[in-house]
Amino acid sequence: MTSDHCLQMRPLLGMYVLGRLDDREFVALRAHLDGCPDCRSELRDLSPVAAALSEADPDRLTEPLPLPPAALPDTIFGALDRERGRQRYRRIGLVAAAASAAIGLAAGGFVLRGITVSGPPGQPVAFTALSPGVAASARVENRAWGTGISLDVTGLPQGGTYNVWLQRPDGSRMNAGSFIGGGDRTMSMQLAVGLPMSDATTLGVSAPGDDRALLQAPLRS
Repeated sequence: MTSDHCLQMRPLLGMYVLGRLDDREFVALRAHLDGCPDCRSELRDLSPVAAALSEADPDRLTEPLPLPPAALPDTIFGALDRERGRQRYRRIGLVAAAASAAIGLAAGGFVLRGITVSGPPGQPVAFTALSPGVAASARVENRAWGTGISLDVTGLPQGGTYNVWLQRPDGSRMNAGSFIGGGDRTMSMQLAVGLPMSDATTLGVSAPGDDRALLQAPLRS
């Protein structure tokens, strides 16, 4: 997965271990974690924080817990950035953010959801329509929440944005995500869509605002 996508997903990790994601965020993060060992490592760092917070006893609290100062995140992040460098800052900043968010939740408790990490081989699909100069391969896998998609694409113009979608029998489409073309560089991605494979007929890629499929593969005969 691209580093930009990791940066978009990692702020959700703290809320994930606290059980505070909505259904859309939960599906997107689960799909990302399936193919991203770096974010799974971040999640392992955050999980002990949630486990420790679960030991809090609300019955022993005699008055409402104070909220952290508004400047606390900037103070923590600034100090970490100066002393440990940008990469270490991001890792510990996520732990601090999860702990700060949990202060207001201690009295109400939280639910820690389990995660199943797998490297799905999936079912390969064959593209029957490809734009000139474009090569692509894909695998799809039926999941409890919908369909997981592994997609590799080479040859789409660099810098262009492209949408990945599944098409229903009635011709309507459900978006699975987007990516930026890499020219001669292969772009590999793990995507998720809340549509069961049994309800989809086609996997496709197109440019935003253009219904024409640049890549198209049937999912069933």
